[in-house]
Amino acid sequence: MKKNFLLNVVMLCCALFVSPLQEVLSMKKITRRSVLRLSGLAAASLALTSCRAAGSAAVGSRFSDWLRQKLANSSSSASSEAAASGEAAASSEAAASSAAAEEPAASSWLPAYDADPLTGEANRSSGRIVGVMVNNISYSERQNARPQRGLSSADLLIESKVEGGITRFCAVYRDADSIPEVGPMRSGRDQFLQLLMPWQALYYHDGESAPCTKFISVYNYSGLNIGGKEPNFNTPTHPHVAHRDSRGRNVAYEHTEFTSGKEIRQAAANAGIGLSHDYDTTFFRFADYRTGAENKMSGAAAAKTINIVHSDSYKTTFSYNRWDHLYKMSMYSRAAGAFENTVDELTGKQLGFTNLLVCFAGIADYPGNSGGVQQVDYVSGGEAYFVTRGAVQRGTWQKASPEHPLKVYAADGSEICFNRGKTYLAIVDDDEWQNFNYQ
Repeated sequence: MKKNFLLNVVMLCCALFVSPLQEVLSMKKITRRSVLRLSGLAAASLALTSCRAAGSAAVGSRFSDWLRQKLANSSSSASSEAAASGEAAASSEAAASSAAAEEPAASSWLPAYDADPLTGEANRSSGRIVGVMVNNISYSERQNARPQRGLSSADLLIESKVEGGITRFCAVYRDADSIPEVGPMRSGRDQFLQLLMPWQALYYHDGESAPCTKFISVYNYSGLNIGGKEPNFNTPTHPHVAHRDSRGRNVAYEHTEFTSGKEIRQAAANAGIGLSHDYDTTFFRFADYRTGAENKMSGAAAAKTINIVHSDSYKTTFSYNRWDHLYKMSMYSRAAGAFENTVDELTGKQLGFTNLLVCFAGIADYPGNSGGVQQVDYVSGGEAYFVTRGAVQRGTWQKASPEHPLKVYAADGSEICFNRGKTYLAIVDDDEWQNFNYQ
């Protein structure tokens, strides 16, 4: 029985740390005590990294070298012990305790932090972030953009009012290569541009509001503006590349424009705009991918259902799925007179997010003859609700200027920790706070 137990432990250790163990096994005879010590080191290493076994390789070669040395030392001590007396065994125990005390701090063997700026996962690209403006109208058969295409591939989805109570999306992707067909496209608005500006993202849209053009001019952002217009502030126009598709429906022409990663790359090349960028920080503060850490929201209030009201006709709701830890998205459709699952037409699947962030802000019409274009008061900051893992945390958000990133803080002043994955961000009018609820 003991022999079978030992064989199972050895096989487990080999599965987790094949290369180090092969070297040690080839050098020394393994005793029962050494097997237990080796398996203990394996378990300790997993605890230190907070990783599952399948993710242990993410800690890098420096950790592997350190573990190899520890395994060799442990095997050497165990072999000496097999030929010695009980006194030698006691001495070996003392040596093992000493070795444990010498284990390096996590920072000494973890690789440099290099996270994906939008999801917090290990970085997979050196490309420039791309934000695409996507239509969300749903008033009638002809005035209907849903279901949209390409939203499920976005790493960050931003929703906010634009005018007349209508909301619009900015689908944000890690780079152009990760963008499938996406749309229907619509014109740019500065409340989305201001969120992207600190990241030097490529903002892709068809036309823009006058305030958006002004922001591009004042902050010298025109070099990254595609689909802009020149009359108001002499900003250069970089024609976007897109295609039309009515999808076989009786829908208004303005809701038929789509683009793709291939077309965006072509437009950027035409305009002489680079699509590479190095990021040394992340959009939000994420749990560290190197250790497998998570924000389990211990002690936070339950939030299995989230209801967000942007206006009378634009309401978004989420339901938590505890199996995949995702919040599934639905929206009210005025055309249908009911809530409908928000699906990506390319996949037919409902959108799901690891994190939800609802930021309340002062939102009002721009003064003058603006046509009801909405202005978001970012400078004043406001109240925020962070939702993940079936729970909610109340805090505040700040954005000191268009060139400063959005930051989210807990009640104690610490920056809220997001779980790695996709995020939905809602910028909601303070006037709708009383209609926001969760349970």
